[in-house]
Amino acid sequence: MTQAQEWITVGALGDAFAPDNHCLTQSRDLAGRTLQLHYEDGGTALLAIDQLAQCSVTAPRPGIYFVDYLPQDAARAGVSLVINLEAGSFIELTGTLPTREEAHTPLLQRASQGKELTAVRLRTRRGTVGRPFADDAALPQPTTAMLGKRVEYIYSPHERYEHIYLNQRFYTWRCIDGAEKGLAETDACDYYAIAPDLYLFIWREKIIPTLGVIMVDLRAMKTTGKIMGYDGDDFDQVRNFGVGAHARVLATIPWE
Repeated sequence: MTQAQEWITVGALGDAFAPDNHCLTQSRDLAGRTLQLHYEDGGTALLAIDQLAQCSVTAPRPGIYFVDYLPQDAARAGVSLVINLEAGSFIELTGTLPTREEAHTPLLQRASQGKELTAVRLRTRRGTVGRPFADDAALPQPTTAMLGKRVEYIYSPHERYEHIYLNQRFYTWRCIDGAEKGLAETDACDYYAIAPDLYLFIWREKIIPTLGVIMVDLRAMKTTGKIMGYDGDDFDQVRNFGVGAHARVLATIPWE
């Protein structure tokens, strides 16, 4: 009998993903630019790319950018944006990792209190870029297009995973090869359509506090995105690293 694989920290996962990874190259298209964001809730903000801390910018398609950074005024948070300049719209995701106390709350207690099993919080906001928000804005929309798909993701020659998109709230992942080989779990998730065959997928794990945000391009069969969590077991240092994978759809089954 083989020994069960132990759960590892996000810091250890980031170390495992680093060598020979399939991340997209960084884009300089937005360098020196300040984008005016108009949120659908009425708020506004200026996004100065060069002034963001630990900022990463990749472009899965021309005119569509994945921007990720760590806000300086929120120690446990990370911000990811998908900016579609052609559509003049964006979606902003702010993920917040749990405190030590929140992370150690038993799952049964969370369930009995009517809370999500994951303690990782997510705030989603949408809006327009460079022009006031209007009701006819072409915003990213929740989608069911990924549901029922079983997809293999190869992040490097050493790291290979499989996702099964179960329904609008949950998906199942398993590690086929790599640092988490043998592990599998079903976690909370969200899906948004960005462009034809281009989707934004967000997941929040409950065992090891983890936020994942990736863009899945089912034309190029490639992904770009990030994974965020604590670097170690002390809950002091956040690890936020870019990921990219080659994708392959293994099967599609009815999900309803």
